[in-house]
Amino acid sequence: MRNILIIFYFFSFASFADMVPPDVELTPKNAFCLGFTLERPTDEFVGLNYPKVIEGKWTPVSTVVEYRLNENPIFITKTNFEKVNELDATVILGFHETIHSGGDAAVLITYQCTSKCGTNYLKSYSVPSIVKYIEANVKQCL
Repeated sequence: MRNILIIFYFFSFASFADMVPPDVELTPKNAFCLGFTLERPTDEFVGLNYPKVIEGKWTPVSTVVEYRLNENPIFITKTNFEKVNELDATVILGFHETIHSGGDAAVLITYQCTSKCGTNYLKSYSVPSIVKYIEANVKQCL
């Protein structure tokens, strides 16, 4: 009985290892090279454009946005996509007053592999702070 529990113990860690998708933190330097760009029509709205396909096999399946006020999470929204061809590849972020009034947002875009994926068929790209991302003001692939 003890040996069986030990075996299950090791299998449980192996299963947890594959459940969490690999995460790529987008910095202003690497994001532009991957096809992520910002649109900023006003101080109240920001659009994060993301590619419909990365490396010819990764397509977006969901976005998660966590809004914060003075570094405290206040609202989380998640959008799942059923058909990639019908989606607008932009996450629109709205701020109550302006982006400089203590508001911020973190964005997570999850992609799914469509061919030759192995066991890692999900990959997430995250922007931990839209405010810091905007302040960097990078507009070219570095």
